[in-house]
Amino acid sequence: MQPESRANLTFDPVTLPQAWQRDFEARDGSRYRLLISVPEGPAPARGFPVLVLVDGHALFPVAATAARLQAQRPEATGVGPAVVIGIGYPDGRPFDAERRQRDLLPVPDGADRFLDTIVEEVLPAVAGIAPLDPCRRALAGHSYGGLFVLHALFARPGLFEAHVAGSPSIWWQDHAILASEEAFRRGGLAPAGRLLITVGSHEQAPILAVTAQRAQRLARARMRDNAAEMAERLAASGRIACDFTEFPGENHVSVILPMLSRSVAFALAGTAQDKATAA
Repeated sequence: MQPESRANLTFDPVTLPQAWQRDFEARDGSRYRLLISVPEGPAPARGFPVLVLVDGHALFPVAATAARLQAQRPEATGVGPAVVIGIGYPDGRPFDAERRQRDLLPVPDGADRFLDTIVEEVLPAVAGIAPLDPCRRALAGHSYGGLFVLHALFARPGLFEAHVAGSPSIWWQDHAILASEEAFRRGGLAPAGRLLITVGSHEQAPILAVTAQRAQRLARARMRDNAAEMAERLAASGRIACDFTEFPGENHVSVILPMLSRSVAFALAGTAQDKATAA
């Protein structure tokens, strides 16, 4: 719905610069909507770095804007031009509860199937639009999406160079992801890239008044403590370079925006040098 016209003013829709979308059907028949931001100008010799976001309709607009802004000041940010891909669903909702549970959770015909779709179908499709650097691929997600990022790292290290697990749902299924984490930590000495785990300080102990039932649920989920403890274990393991960031004053929803800005800075760190080398 357009705003009511006042004093003969007219309004035009707002669009994101250098951003497009297209519906996409995977080989298994699952339908997605891809949101894609491609930089202007030539790609580096090895192709553009790429940041892949799940829950695309919720995360893509902020991440694409952050990537574009940070790339405009490479001397301050170290970030160069990059392709940003948001994988959403045709209904356009920020979070599709049913679809994201099927795609993001490590259940049979779930996260591993979706991971295959990303690597074997989505990335090649986008590479037909803009060349992508296979050595500078990053994956980011929030909540169930953060759990998905951890699963991708633990189950198939090496698919992505950088991983951002925002407020990961480590509590899911009685902390089932911890078994995969332990196997990963003990699985070898080869480095597995970089990982950033983030969380809001009010995700576990909210500052707003909540019902007793919700307070108990948040306490059981231990969002902050679970994230911090996992980051500490992974950093100590030597298996992956792991950073942890706690955003003061942020809850499980408000934390998404600072998480995305930090995700861009983390995932695309050093890519400004790629641009300079290409020039």
